[in-house]
Amino acid sequence: MSALTDDIPANGNIHPVLSSANFINPKVVTAAMSHERDDAEYLKRGRQRAAVAQTLKKPMTGTEICSAARALNPHIQLRDIWHLLHEMEQHELVFCLTPRLVTGRLYWLTAKGRMAVQDAFRISVNDPPSNIDWRRYSWVVRAKIRRLTLIGLGHLEEKGGEPQTATTVRKRLISEHGVGLNPVIRALKDLLRLGLVRHAGLTKKHCCTLYSLTPAGKRILEQLQC
Repeated sequence: MSALTDDIPANGNIHPVLSSANFINPKVVTAAMSHERDDAEYLKRGRQRAAVAQTLKKPMTGTEICSAARALNPHIQLRDIWHLLHEMEQHELVFCLTPRLVTGRLYWLTAKGRMAVQDAFRISVNDPPSNIDWRRYSWVVRAKIRRLTLIGLGHLEEKGGEPQTATTVRKRLISEHGVGLNPVIRALKDLLRLGLVRHAGLTKKHCCTLYSLTPAGKRILEQLQC
């Protein structure tokens, strides 16, 4: 027989060889599952840690996390949040999306962290949108008037289908939030610089500036409303 057929058994039966790529080591799988259980148990230990883990359903600042976590743990303080976030970063369950920012840093669950939250609390957390500029998102959420102005303008545009003036945005906000006209104008100028709002012409009667959300602004609005 030729050298090419020397390794074929006489009965002609060829048995496939299990490569290392197809071989699953049960010890490795067991170890991975054990780590997942350990992460889930770690999150469930401590009321404050559990509150933070259940709150992080989207990228959030420390202040946002603190405010939302108080629904589960009314006594939690902002200093507790910073300590827990640092601790959870060390466990590779959380990471900072905007590490270069001094204020308004956004925190989010790692893939490992999302699995642990699912195992611990049966909460399914999806990946955040990939088309969001998280630095600009942070600049919006860390300033209350800026955030309210973007949301107010977005809602008015959705309702009326046309650009809005600073005065109409302020009218929407004043009853619930007591926001003055000058802060709204400043917020709109900030949003213009961030590329989240654009000039959309002037009103016919008083030549007031009209504002409209840009596509980037609409994406951030959608994320804010999640």
